[in-house]
Amino acid sequence: MRQHILRRVATFVACALVIASVPTLAGAVPAEAKNQIKRPNKDGSVPSKWDLEKPEVEPHPDEAPVAAGGTGDGVNSLLFGAFDSGDMIVALGTPLGHAGCWDATRYRGSIHDFCVWSANTTPRNGVQLEQPSKYRAYDLAYGLWVPSRYYHGNSVKDYCAAQNGEPYNISSSKTNTAEWYCSKLPWKGWQVRAGVDLDADGGYWVWPVDLLNDSETRVFVSSN
Repeated sequence: MRQHILRRVATFVACALVIASVPTLAGAVPAEAKNQIKRPNKDGSVPSKWDLEKPEVEPHPDEAPVAAGGTGDGVNSLLFGAFDSGDMIVALGTPLGHAGCWDATRYRGSIHDFCVWSANTTPRNGVQLEQPSKYRAYDLAYGLWVPSRYYHGNSVKDYCAAQNGEPYNISSSKTNTAEWYCSKLPWKGWQVRAGVDLDADGGYWVWPVDLLNDSETRVFVSSN
């Protein structure tokens, strides 16, 4: 009887070791990729782990660019596991950089998941879902959240998703809700659904760096 029990224990241990040695299945969500909802402390302060240092504010002209800034020419290693719906990705390194709004319902743990709402000219013209991998093709990248309105994140994401397919126009004004460019989409979502203006300089256009510079946004993850 004792030998029988010992054999069963040995078999169980061996099976456990085999299971532990099997690599994660393709498409499975690693621990780092499990979204966690960011909340302010009870006193309203921002937890230090979600309040990283911002880069120095860089003045920029508020004028219409000649082309879209949605194609990077660099590289970074931004992590995506802490993004919640409504959070913004801002990438810098080209004249304009790029920006988008995170959709946690579409993220399965892969940088190739289509889970970022943005507006661009490729692969099609207009508002569309992009892959997180796109935002690694820049020199710098940041994850932004809005602590004072974090509970509006899902609603902001839904607003951005509702514009799916609407045309791209980088010269469109901020008041034009029929045409979009990358940073204007999440900016408008936060304005309409959360009542907060995230354009740091309040200009005619709102560029990715304006979202980063705004006093209401906080950096919760950075590529540098």
